[in-house]
Amino acid sequence: MEPLLKCILPRDPNMNILEKNLMVLASAGSGKTFCLSDRIIGLMAGGVEPERIVALTFTRKAAGEFADAILTKLAEAAADPEKAAELQAKFGVRGTDFTELLEKVVRRLPRLNLGTMDGFFSKILRGFQYELGVTGGKFDLLEGEVVESLRDELLEELLDGDLEGPLEEEFITIFRRATAGEEGARVVDELRKFINVWHQLFASPGKSEWGPHHLAGVEITDWEKSKAELLAQAQRDWPSVICSDKRQAKAFEAVLEAFSGHTIGSGKLEKGNSLLNSILEGCCSGDGALEVAFYKPFSIGGMCGQALRGLVTLAAKCELAAALSRTRGIYGVIGSYDRLVDRELRAKGRLGFDDVKRLMGSWMRDENARLRREAVDFRLDANYGHWLLDEFQDTSRDEWNALLPLVDEAITDDESTVFIVGDKKQAVYAWRGGEVALFDELQQTYGRGLVTETMAESWRSCPEVLDLVNRVCGDVGTMKNLFGAAAEKWEWQDHISAEPLTSAGKAGYARVEVVDKEEKTEKVIELLKHLEIGGKQVSCGLLVSTNKEVREWADELRSRGFEVVEEGAREPGRDHPVGVMIWHLLKWLANPADSFAHQTVMMSPLKAVLEERFGTAWQAVWEGLGRLISDHGFAEMLEEVIAPLRAQWSEFGKRRATDLLQALEDLDRQGTVTPREAADWIGRMKISQSPGVAAVQVMTVHKSKGLGFDVVVLPDVPTEKVPALTHYKTICGEGWITSAPTKWARAMIPLLCEAEEKWCQQQVYESFCKLYVAMTRAKRGLYIFLDPPAKSAKENKPSHSNWLLNSLQLCGEIGDVFETGNHDWASAVKFRELKPVALLPQLGEAVAKRARTTPSGEKASAKALTAGSAAGRRFGTAVHASFEKIGWLGETAAPAFPEDLRGTMEKVLAAPDVRKLLSRNGASIDLHREQRIEAVIGGKWLSGVIDRLHLHRDDAGEVRRVEIIDFKTDRVESAAELQKRYAGQMEAYQKALQQIYPTAEIVPILVSTALCRAVP
Repeated sequence: MEPLLKCILPRDPNMNILEKNLMVLASAGSGKTFCLSDRIIGLMAGGVEPERIVALTFTRKAAGEFADAILTKLAEAAADPEKAAELQAKFGVRGTDFTELLEKVVRRLPRLNLGTMDGFFSKILRGFQYELGVTGGKFDLLEGEVVESLRDELLEELLDGDLEGPLEEEFITIFRRATAGEEGARVVDELRKFINVWHQLFASPGKSEWGPHHLAGVEITDWEKSKAELLAQAQRDWPSVICSDKRQAKAFEAVLEAFSGHTIGSGKLEKGNSLLNSILEGCCSGDGALEVAFYKPFSIGGMCGQALRGLVTLAAKCELAAALSRTRGIYGVIGSYDRLVDRELRAKGRLGFDDVKRLMGSWMRDENARLRREAVDFRLDANYGHWLLDEFQDTSRDEWNALLPLVDEAITDDESTVFIVGDKKQAVYAWRGGEVALFDELQQTYGRGLVTETMAESWRSCPEVLDLVNRVCGDVGTMKNLFGAAAEKWEWQDHISAEPLTSAGKAGYARVEVVDKEEKTEKVIELLKHLEIGGKQVSCGLLVSTNKEVREWADELRSRGFEVVEEGAREPGRDHPVGVMIWHLLKWLANPADSFAHQTVMMSPLKAVLEERFGTAWQAVWEGLGRLISDHGFAEMLEEVIAPLRAQWSEFGKRRATDLLQALEDLDRQGTVTPREAADWIGRMKISQSPGVAAVQVMTVHKSKGLGFDVVVLPDVPTEKVPALTHYKTICGEGWITSAPTKWARAMIPLLCEAEEKWCQQQVYESFCKLYVAMTRAKRGLYIFLDPPAKSAKENKPSHSNWLLNSLQLCGEIGDVFETGNHDWASAVKFRELKPVALLPQLGEAVAKRARTTPSGEKASAKALTAGSAAGRRFGTAVHASFEKIGWLGETAAPAFPEDLRGTMEKVLAAPDVRKLLSRNGASIDLHREQRIEAVIGGKWLSGVIDRLHLHRDDAGEVRRVEIIDFKTDRVESAAELQKRYAGQMEAYQKALQQIYPTAEIVPILVSTALCRAVP
């Protein structure tokens, strides 16, 4: 579909796109992709080899847009002499053969560095693994659900033995206090979030002391030691206080009771009566008598006032001392977790994107790391000389530390160049680490060595949309009145549309309306129908704040007949009743004692199906489902039990079931899988959905960044105060970190007030960016719906809703409207042409020519219901890795085993039959470790890996005996039990090897770590 507003090429005669070092502050829709592609083409036209250029952004989609823009411009210039002349004039070059340049770029596409920062850093680490300090194994990049799965396993291990008793007890207490009030069903999610937040701080660059004792200056116990005397002093002097209402005396007694019963760390003090709250507020402002109120204002002076101030100050300092103590406890837990991550993942070369970034930035940590990084940079500088960084406002400190040596060298080197583009007003990823302050740091560091230009002309939005954007986002006076000092950092230049006001057929419309909450949904539906969304050639984005709102609006619009796609990750096991039912069924199969999961299944329509199939006894149901899994796998089991219900479900519900069935099929193919692993897999599963060409695209504002829609609808502008202090859980000061004490205690301590104010300003600034991004996605139609202010709400509460009301001079009554432009602009838009879809020929049922299996799949009870143990799997993997290091005993030095495995390995290798098996003693035996095999046996294609293979040769060199050795860590009581369990697997190996060596004796042998013997 042709876009309604074509992207006319922006040409700013005042900006030299080939300036050696250039930073461009590009407003929304101003054409930064165009500038990036221009810069790259200009460099290549000037003789720079394509491989010398590195252009980095944050998404693969944006990187693809770079490549598309470059190839499109080169193709146009190669085909059109006028286009070629235009580019030559722009770049100040003559005689450039754009056909030849296009051919060169296409030929070298695989070597071009147009990609994401994560991808580039991973590429560097793969090339310089040992120089950057990864020496424990081959670098393996962990992504997506794999990372979450491994973290969950490590978290399980952490809480299941890797913490000392007192530390574990302290951590559980801290975690419960931090997540008080959370729903029990989300405890695991909250635990993950809790660990991740603190681990991010633990691993962040720079050194900060966790919970430094000196910040409080008191001990937690000082409260109990001193409060009685201060309470008595306040009570003794109370008679001298002049009350203005007789009820104030009784309220004062309640205040003293609240102080007397207060336990440090409980937070109960702030839940007292309004006089107590008034006293807390009074203690935060000035000295002298406390000006308070209870029904009427009055003063508490003299010794009573001093005693109350002393009580509140002491309580606040003791609350801080408690928070500092909790933080030190958290540090111990997170340190244990980090050591576990280091031992199980990083030391083995298994790294996530965050680990890669930090390794790239580790040069700042010590001199040895700096010298290693210099050696890497010396080689990189020889390959790369021209750097282009996109969306710079989203760059994190870790990412900048990783890039800094390379960018710094390029800025100061005469033969290299740097181009940085971004927009301070679109910094919506501070929560993910983005630091908009990096713009200012660059300008201060490099001064005139880095030229700065701005771009405020929009090639996306029409004048009517930009009129509304300018009125709201350019109203710095209202922003200062509502949000205070944060508005001073908001740099604004009125946006101008590249589409002239008189442009025929390009008129647009912007509208802000106050609507009743109960009628909002109908108002949105009415609007979409009026615009004939789905019928007209109009793209539409409905933007909200949270993923929960995405699901709610998408489901509602879909139920009204609109074609809808949600942008972002869907959670099939959590976001629809069908998925929740299936997920809890798997959770119950993993743990029959999970009564919550069992009751969830029994309250669903699945109950009747299960009872009809297996009976009413839960044991019979559990065992029956287990047999189905053992015989057919999870996917077929689920397909069978939900089949009778499918007809009752909506199309959306059927799609959810299909998503989960496909995921379980993929899981089944991996071999032996426990119900616990299946349940965890479905619980964590996320599906990313592309916007496609749906009539309505529902997404969060964050996900919409970088996109544009003909129509944008903002149905839920937040009315909450900005920022929301409920999210303020950690405090980071200059060189220190602590968990946040209760709000009233923070208000009493200047150091905490300063840190809180800084955090608040960052949150407010990001909220400015969020509204700006949402509004500037619109090309021709922008529609905003506001809730009427609550009658009890303060008139000047700093919220997005009040910002719009004040800037547009709306009083907030239902029906208030601000509008600009033509209400019926869409009437001139053409209808979509629905092309007939060619019918595909009907194919017959697929017939499998050859099934594929693995030797491990042949072992007894391959898919039997087992509890599964993450620690057990890791132990087995580590043991196999240790055996893999062993060559022939007695011929080479024994390998160094990990400390936690040394005892096990030495004990097994000391067994006479094992030692004999692994010793060559001068015989002619070929050794193969981790030997892969492929064979067709009984019509099935068998694939597998043999742990260790011995080929015994006679004097003529012929193989006469083959020993298939498999290492097993199963906890068994007898050799017979092990033989029974693995008879099928070893027979499969035996048949495969017999085909290869038909005249040899094939001898399968199991080496058991539990039995310390070799079992034939």
